[in-house]
Amino acid sequence: MNSFQLAGQTDAGQRRTSNQDTFISSMIWSKSSALLAVIDGVGGYAGGDRAAAIAKESIEQYMATPNGDPLSMLREAVVFANNQIYAQREQNRELGQMCCVLTAALADSSSKKVFFVHVGDTRLYRFRQGVLEKLTHDHSMVGAREDANELTETEAMQHPRRNEILRDVGSLRHRVDDADFLESGETDFRPGDSLLLCSDGLTDMITQAQILGVLNQSQTLDEQVAELIRLANEAGGNDNITVVLAKDASPVNGHSVSATTHAQKQVQKPVAASAASPKAVSEPVKPAKRSFLGVWILLGLFLAGGIAGLVWYNNQPEGDSEITAPLVTSDTLPGDSLAVSPLDSLLQTAYRSSDHRLALPADTFRLVNPLVLNDSLLSLVGDSRLTVFVPADTAQAKLAFRINRTGPIRVENLLISGFKTGIETAPGTNLQLSNVYFRGVDLPIQAVIRQDTFRRAGIMVTLQNPPDSSKTQRQ
Repeated sequence: MNSFQLAGQTDAGQRRTSNQDTFISSMIWSKSSALLAVIDGVGGYAGGDRAAAIAKESIEQYMATPNGDPLSMLREAVVFANNQIYAQREQNRELGQMCCVLTAALADSSSKKVFFVHVGDTRLYRFRQGVLEKLTHDHSMVGAREDANELTETEAMQHPRRNEILRDVGSLRHRVDDADFLESGETDFRPGDSLLLCSDGLTDMITQAQILGVLNQSQTLDEQVAELIRLANEAGGNDNITVVLAKDASPVNGHSVSATTHAQKQVQKPVAASAASPKAVSEPVKPAKRSFLGVWILLGLFLAGGIAGLVWYNNQPEGDSEITAPLVTSDTLPGDSLAVSPLDSLLQTAYRSSDHRLALPADTFRLVNPLVLNDSLLSLVGDSRLTVFVPADTAQAKLAFRINRTGPIRVENLLISGFKTGIETAPGTNLQLSNVYFRGVDLPIQAVIRQDTFRRAGIMVTLQNPPDSSKTQRQ
């Protein structure tokens, strides 16, 4: 007997002439499971609607027959969709930039679980006894800051960079074990629970409190979907809006439907899901802003050469410290203050340290000059929530990093945006990248590679024919 109630709808919104969203809302596997997905073609690129259509068709095709673990199947289905889109891009230059973002879920009535896979800024929520819980993370800088409570929901909704995504489906070929591609997980799905999948056209327009108000109403799922879309359009309808709802309407039969630990709160904090593991993990606690103060004081002590130097440093007016270069200024975002960091001093400290490691906070920095990493440095590590580098002057945005090291150097947790060239390496550099993203960069890596292998985004790639020293390697 089918215990699921399903509803889904997509709308172009008030300002778009076309709709690049699509969705899946259907029963599969002898009506024991519901396959759900919201797929958002990336706006502004030719073929966004085509990418979304390919993803839908690929996922439905792959999930048609049960074959093994449901979560593994769902992960494989999304990777299959990704590679189908990538193949189409390679064959048709007019579709060379098409991609999409998506959230897919499989709700299983026999195991009372929901399995999900997520890439981008679409979302999955679980609604249980008046509590709305976000199960996915937005793969965007603004979304990451909202999840870490650095931005309020309102600030995130109004942020001018809220639509910049860090992951997508289709722009690169992937494998199932690529740690930096999929976010996936599983959690319980009890009788009486509902699932909400939606595109950012909904969550950029209305708050979670407004969503909760609709889900608490005594309406059919179709009526709730229509009401959510109406509210998003009423708020401006700036983007395509897609909503999918699924409810397990089976009798309770002794199953507890009590709210989770923080049921007193109407909207719960999100539960993180590791991209490298199917098991959900808790969100890392955001370090207090004061936690960086001790680091700066210690650096001041080290560089000034003792107590006298520290006193001098602390008595300098803000912004008057001598900076040899490169100058870096923090991007002014809601809740941020303008800061100046002498990266040259930080580099010298890293060179002298035992691990030769340069660690940076989760922030957005503007480079006046390229950041030059010399032979002594072994690793450059941004914060796990990503450290962002953008040019201070777009007219001079030629190069972000120059690496002069011969041998291995590891670069982690960075977003490089807006430069003509992202990273330039010297002959003999063995570049190892993990969680490194390039946005609006013409040439992500310019390198002369003498090794047979290099690592990008945590994946070992073998070069069949290593390029000549006179040629430029484009990733």
